[in-house]
Amino acid sequence: MNHRERFFSILKGTRADRVPFFPDISTWYQASRLGVGTEQPYPPGGYIPDDSPLHQQESRLTGRFAGMRFLDYYREFGWGLPVHVYDWFEETYSGGIEKRTTTEGRHRTVTWDTPRGTLVRTYKLDAEGTWSEYGHMVKSLEELDIIRYIVEHTAWTPRFELMERFLRETDGFGVADTVLFRSPFGKLVHEYMGFEAVTYALFDHEDLVLDFLAFQEHYDLEFAAMAASSPLSIVIISDHADENLISPPWYRRYCIPFYQKACGLIHRAGKVVSTHLDGNFHGFLPFIGETGFDLLDGCTPAPMFNYQVEELAGALGEGMSCYCGVPASMFTTGVSADEIASFGERIARAFDGRVIVNVGDILPPTGDIAGVIALGDHVQSLSL
Repeated sequence: MNHRERFFSILKGTRADRVPFFPDISTWYQASRLGVGTEQPYPPGGYIPDDSPLHQQESRLTGRFAGMRFLDYYREFGWGLPVHVYDWFEETYSGGIEKRTTTEGRHRTVTWDTPRGTLVRTYKLDAEGTWSEYGHMVKSLEELDIIRYIVEHTAWTPRFELMERFLRETDGFGVADTVLFRSPFGKLVHEYMGFEAVTYALFDHEDLVLDFLAFQEHYDLEFAAMAASSPLSIVIISDHADENLISPPWYRRYCIPFYQKACGLIHRAGKVVSTHLDGNFHGFLPFIGETGFDLLDGCTPAPMFNYQVEELAGALGEGMSCYCGVPASMFTTGVSADEIASFGERIARAFDGRVIVNVGDILPPTGDIAGVIALGDHVQSLSL
């Protein structure tokens, strides 16, 4: 079996010949060329091909690592490569909408001017070199009408060239997913309104919120259908759900019904559906099997987040598999390679053939690559 075959054998419920190991070192690699805090040209989990200009930047590493490109690590150490494809479509606007982006230093502003009013979203370049959102687009419930206008006048055109290139250039070891971004409720909490405003709105104007969610769902399912036509076998819905922002009751009531509809649509197209869960979600475990997802992505147990490896393994629904990673904090705090490898073995044995082991969720810019190498060598040598 090659890495891609191992990966999909896990998803099909058949035992692979060995434990798949798929670490994401994209952010770490970019920092090794650009330095920590410099804007990174590729998003976390992005594909960095061999001909990227990034490789021309002088490496901050020494020895054999200094000359290695991103994909060389996967070839040299026998790893599987996980990739998220974000930029697989082109977005255009009609109806007099103008979208403008301005950047000043480490601050970025995206503005939508529409006939119904103007909305603004702000971003800050974080310590890792990626753009992180702060603030929200909607300052009052009335401004949801501007969101409706933007959504109604947005068109998407698929661009599958990067996916096809990825599949060719990583044949045998690369696995990628088509990114769907957030569910309607996830958009309200994370992008449009924010946690506090959504909380008050659900108490004071629940009918209005539910009506908006139904409106947004219609367009999000259209977008899901387009994603299901991509050349990739996996579609991922990335709510980045954490129970501190989307409580377990909210998750079950407002997110899972959409997940079930989207999963049904994507499954009918013959594709696998994944979701990104890289935070605290112990409270979701009793009903995580109701979501319809085939694969949980980004899962990172204690000591980083609020559940144990064995609790997650026991909660997986029938036919569900999992990316589960050794917590990234262990690669930045001087934990020995032996301890890291032992944690990886704990994951592999707890899930008993239903897991892809990785670094949870991603190797940080200051992470220890030697620990990743030791982890990969150990888990891929296990006899389970």
